[in-house]
Amino acid sequence: MKTVKKLVSVLFSGVFMMSVLPTGFVSAANHENYPNDPYLGTSWQYAKVGIDTTWNAVDTENEIVVAVLDTGLDVNLTDLAGRITNGYDFLRNTSDLIDTQGHGTMVSSSIAAVANNGIGIAGAAGLANVKIAPYRIGDTTLDNNAIYAAIIDAANREEVRIINLSIGSYEYNASHAAAIAYAISKGKLIIAAAGNHGEEIAGGDPYYYPASYPGVISVGSMGLSGEIASFSQSNDAIDFYAPGESLMVLRPDNGYGWEDGTSISAAIVSGICASLLAQDPALTADEVASLLTETALGFGETGAALVQADSALAELKSRSAWAYVHQHTSLAINLWQLR
Repeated sequence: MKTVKKLVSVLFSGVFMMSVLPTGFVSAANHENYPNDPYLGTSWQYAKVGIDTTWNAVDTENEIVVAVLDTGLDVNLTDLAGRITNGYDFLRNTSDLIDTQGHGTMVSSSIAAVANNGIGIAGAAGLANVKIAPYRIGDTTLDNNAIYAAIIDAANREEVRIINLSIGSYEYNASHAAAIAYAISKGKLIIAAAGNHGEEIAGGDPYYYPASYPGVISVGSMGLSGEIASFSQSNDAIDFYAPGESLMVLRPDNGYGWEDGTSISAAIVSGICASLLAQDPALTADEVASLLTETALGFGETGAALVQADSALAELKSRSAWAYVHQHTSLAINLWQLR
């Protein structure tokens, strides 16, 4: 269980940064079964966490909704066509969504951009039937009241299974903690960015919220070096890591670009979890988290836990197959005993 600490300093963070690394440092994906989205040729993150073998191996019938609480969403994007459901703009009090800042669009695309449609990128959920429910709770700054309202709203929506929070600050907020506890009690899986100030704060690695609230899956970033990214928080509240450096994302007005940050790492984990839920909607939030824990791969000098979509999906399918065999074996035995 995470220890929640209250910090005196209040820092707002957009949880994102522009990548200035040359694209030549990115290992190109090269897989005969890769989707045909053209920008995936330089998307190293998918192969690193096993999405290159799971994107077309998941169930495509069951719809899974991921609530993304962020700067909104450009709902007219070609690469998110059919992947958006109802959301709400708590800054303007309207269901008509916009994203003037772009961060929410980048995060949403990393989760659910349409795979194998011949354009742009593919989200971490692959071909799974995943929908984004966008909530606008900030722009250049975050609105605490909007965050609270959005968490409660998403928690009360039966179809929402995951809440992605690629936002945060170093300020503990009691109302946010209570809202998250409520959402968890409603069975929601909460996934949040661990923070991007690993190398900026001398002498410490402070907790970042909402990632450090109890019950939240906190996600840090793995860098191109194969170690924890220099910008990523790496404190003991972090549960998993995912690639977070030099990643291709979708931007408003059908633009694409390179980004760094734990925001995108959290989105990748949300996409993986959504694909697992699509495979078996009966899974609880705890069971999904357990699958990630049991199949994560240790990396770098610290042995930090890197999520592995392929291993998690294989484990889930193995369990399902065993449950099927056990059920039908028991039925056969019972019928034999009735003879």
